[in-house]
Amino acid sequence: MQKSPITAPAMGKNERDGIWPRIFTVAKILFLAALLVLTNFSFLSRVQLLTERHQWGTLIPFLAIWLVSVVAVCAIALHPKLTVRAIWGVVVAASTAIAWGYHNASQSQINVFDMLALWNARQDTVRTAGMYHNSVIMSLILFAAGFLVFVAPAPRWRERARKWLRPVAALPAIPVLLIAGVVWIKNGSGSQSLPSQFAPVSLASLMGMKIATEKPAVRGSVAFQPHRPANATSILYLVDESIRADYIDFTPGNPYTPHMAELAGKFINFGPAASGGNCSNYSNAILRYGASRKDLITSATTNATLFQYAKKAGFRTVFIDGQAGAISDGSLLQNFMTMGDKSGIDNFYALHDVESDKADIEAGKIIATELKAGGPVFLYVNKNGSHFPYDRAYPASETKFHPSIAEAKADTVLTRIASYRNSIAWSVDKFMHNLFIDADLSNTTLFYTSDHGQALDPAKLTHCQVEGADPRQGLVPLLAYSSDPIVAARLRTGAERLRGLSSHFQIAPTLYELMGYSKTDIATLYDESLFERTARAPAFTSGDVFGMFSSEIHWTPIDLGVTYLEPAGAAVSARPMQYTQEKG
Repeated sequence: MQKSPITAPAMGKNERDGIWPRIFTVAKILFLAALLVLTNFSFLSRVQLLTERHQWGTLIPFLAIWLVSVVAVCAIALHPKLTVRAIWGVVVAASTAIAWGYHNASQSQINVFDMLALWNARQDTVRTAGMYHNSVIMSLILFAAGFLVFVAPAPRWRERARKWLRPVAALPAIPVLLIAGVVWIKNGSGSQSLPSQFAPVSLASLMGMKIATEKPAVRGSVAFQPHRPANATSILYLVDESIRADYIDFTPGNPYTPHMAELAGKFINFGPAASGGNCSNYSNAILRYGASRKDLITSATTNATLFQYAKKAGFRTVFIDGQAGAISDGSLLQNFMTMGDKSGIDNFYALHDVESDKADIEAGKIIATELKAGGPVFLYVNKNGSHFPYDRAYPASETKFHPSIAEAKADTVLTRIASYRNSIAWSVDKFMHNLFIDADLSNTTLFYTSDHGQALDPAKLTHCQVEGADPRQGLVPLLAYSSDPIVAARLRTGAERLRGLSSHFQIAPTLYELMGYSKTDIATLYDESLFERTARAPAFTSGDVFGMFSSEIHWTPIDLGVTYLEPAGAAVSARPMQYTQEKG
């Protein structure tokens, strides 16, 4: 009898089912590990720093939060219930994508002050997404990948294990609460290097609670009486958007801002100045509320508005918002302006239905009309300026510098500078040229500045960075003009005294004095103006100035004597762009 050959027993169904789920589980854990490693950028360096400094009281809680977070991520990803995995998967994947996207755009970690600034500038979401579209797209891809890792099938747990895993559904709430507690105790700081899977959602929750429970600011009335009646001289206060001081060239015949060079004799140039803040909303609040460095939080929160001071001094008041096209709120208010502020303004113009590249043209027409109306008028104008994306701030027909971002279809230092120069040539150089032709400035004192500057490195934020802010973000122009020879002479003397020391904080007390308020009264709230030298070193704020999380202000010093112009700035071409059509 012939023996049949010996063969391996066939693998049963249960054994096959036991191998693949294990392989799938291992793969899922490896994906989770990759997600944690690739989206948390400074864990090891933070541990090393705290160890070298022997800061055990900080290191131990830091590691504890990390341990709980890693356990929570794994427990949820391996949870038997799809509903639990899906709900927390959305939260964790979104938190991870936000942290990674912000880091990719700014090369810094998001904190609660960054989040607060983003929330307060939410009307600019579309414009911001247009500027940082690559980071947004990659963040969305990361969100989708992270979510899929969580909702992918979990291991087939035995009944006893499933019973133990049911309470784990609430485990991710622990790191969320722990991170929020640390940030609360440390007055807004302390989130550095904590897990990106939970830090952003924790910071957003804390910020939301703060906003919901914060008592609204109660603004006071004008602090003092005008010392003399208003004269016939109007005041035009132009606050531009995102204009860097060193991109306005006053050299005769320069190709960048030739009209500004022609107007140089009319302007009193205070040189490069420090902005109040490096983010539009906070900087405009500082300017509009006349905040003082003597007590910044109190003054920013409770000061009467410039419009209230102007009305009490006998001025008609006008506000023009050239950036209102991005506002979806029916009130058409932004930059912390309230309905109470608006009610005290005689003529309120929000250019809501105007394209960005035409907004400053329309603002110029309104300025000319209001100055013709007669009587002293105080006009505060938020220009559209060089609001990003820069190529939308000027007509395509006004493209003078090449290659722009739109032409090259690439956002590099060179293309960004070309687009930025184009926007300034249109919204500053041409605007000022037209203003001095079209508007009657014969009885007017004019002040011109920008809310903040710009950093033009595509790998970093252009502005609004709280910690480690580039000084360029606070580098702004500060110019004045006056038809009154006495006022002009005083401003010229002030400009000489303030060379390298000019700041946004010096503008409000100057305006009050021109409105007729006593210098003695003004000195009770301010210790500097554009008429005198200051002992304060130039610096700009970054982040919250209302004391929502802390009584400490983030100050970034700025040396106004340093050249900040990018070397690539001279490489853009003013010649027409030549295109070559390829044959298919």
